Formats: sequence, structure tokens, C-alpha cells
Amino acid sequence: MKALEEGIAFNRWLENRFKKNKNGLLAVTGMTGSGKSYTSIRICELWYQYKFQKPFPVETHVCFSVGELMKMLSSDKMKKGEILILEEAGTSLNSLDYQNKVSKLFSFILQSFRSMNVDLIFTLPVLTMLNKSARLLLHAHFVTAGIDYYLETAKIKPLFHQLNQEKGKSYWKFMRTKVNGRIVTLERFNYKIPSKDLRVLYENKKKKFVYDLAEDFSRQLDEMERDNRRKMAREDLSPVEQEVFEDVIEKGLTPIQSSELRGRYKAGTYDALQRIKKKGFPVEKWIKYRESKSAKRLAIEKAKIGA
Repeated sequence: MKALEEGIAFNRWLENRFKKNKNGLLAVTGMTGSGKSYTSIRICELWYQYKFQKPFPVETHVCFSVGELMKMLSSDKMKKGEILILEEAGTSLNSLDYQNKVSKLFSFILQSFRSMNVDLIFTLPVLTMLNKSARLLLHAHFVTAGIDYYLETAKIKPLFHQLNQEKGKSYWKFMRTKVNGRIVTLERFNYKIPSKDLRVLYENKKKKFVYDLAEDFSRQLDEMERDNRRKMAREDLSPVEQEVFEDVIEKGLTPIQSSELRGRYKAGTYDALQRIKKKGFPVEKWIKYRESKSAKRLAIEKAKIGA
């Protein structure tokens, strides 16, 4: 029996759903390195060639966060028959945050997504990362069954959802489709890796996402450490030292400005700064930084006036 052309069975299934004015929700699961991301992109690549005769727009249609996906769904860029991929958002969130955000996403899907006639693909290590209510909404679940590195092909076990509406019980079954005039059961799909252009676009976007994630984490960590140092230091400060600390270190005032604001002698303010310094804060460094910033602003203002 002649084998089906790559992707044709899924394309037929998806097209049939869109003809019936329905959407599609697909989860692709598998461990790291099992090919689920490339398989998802290849599914989209073949569909866009078949349906739209154009490349799959990786830059906008592969999303690395629930927020990014929601923006796309809410925009006017989505046309009937398009596909979005939510690429392992769980890697950037703890499990509870991920569950909460995905729950909100599926609440949105329940309310308005059905009329949009677009398809969503979720890539996940395991299906249980989606809560039960989310899993009940899925129409298909593809499990990566391994990669043939010689042929550069991913083997997929395709399961399609049948829900008993009365009992709320799920049944996952293999697809049945017509091949050479006969109805056959498809227990495996084979997908090649995406074209080089799409792989490069995907890897570049993924690299930027990981870099931005690391930068954001570093900023949060630095802020937490600064807050902790300030808290520990301020616990040992006297009331006067705390006032000077807030004026000079936090508000960025000069020692003279702090003295005038509080109605104190300048000598007393400088003495307080020396005591703060002994308790662990690089006061002189802060003052020089603030004064340099003030000098720069003054020079810019003078230049504007001169101009």
C-alpha cells in the first residue's frame, strides 16, 4: 500500500475542522531533545504550504509565553486557518504560575476562541502540565516516539480526542483515514525536520527569549540582594543616620541639600555619613556617582540654553 504524503493526514483533519467552523487544539509532548519543537514547526510549515502557499511566519507565530500568545490571539493579524505555537512556556514559569496562566488562557479560549477558526499547538514535556479542564478541551495529542537521525525524521504517535459529553470521559484513539480507497488506522506519523530557513528563525528567536529571561532573572536577583543589604544595614542605623541614608543614598540628595532640608549643620550630616560608611555602605562612591550625574544634567541644560 502506498504511504501517505508527509503531513497530508493531519492537513485533511485540520481542513475538515475549519470547514465546519471549528478550531483546533493540539498538544505535542516529549522529553527534551525528542523533536517536539521541530515537529510542531514542520506541521505548520506543511500546512502553510498546503493552505496559504507561503512560509510559516515563525517570528510572530511561535510564542514563548502565554502573554505573547494572548497578544497574537487578540490582534487583528490572525486569519482563518492560521496556527500558533506556544513553545514550552513552563520553562520560564514555576508550575503554579504556569497552571494559573494556562487556566486563564483556556478561559479565554472557551469564551471567544471557538469563533476564530485558528489552531493552537502546545509543546510540553508531559500532558499533565495542562490541568484537567484544559486537557478536556484538546482535540489531538501527538507524542514524540523518537528521532531517526540518519533520515532526519521524527516519529509521532498521533492520538485524537473523543469526549463523552454525558459522562465527561475522554477516549484517545488513533486516526482513521482513507488511503487508496481503503479506511486504515494510522498509529504513526513521520515528520521531517523543518527547512533550514525556519530552523534559523526559530533558533534566533529562542536564543533571544533565553537571553532576555536570563537578563530579567539577573536584574531581579540583583534587586533582591540590594534590598537585603539595605535592610540589614538600616537595622543598625540610628534615627538620624536613617534620615541621612534616605536623603543621600535613596533620594540622591547631596549632603548639603540633606542638611538644609532637615535644618541641621553640615558637619553633623557628614559625621552621620561616616558612621553609615563604617556600617558597610560605600557612601563616597554613592556621593561621587550622584554628583557626576548632577554635573552631567547641569552641562546638558547649559548646552541647551546656549543653543
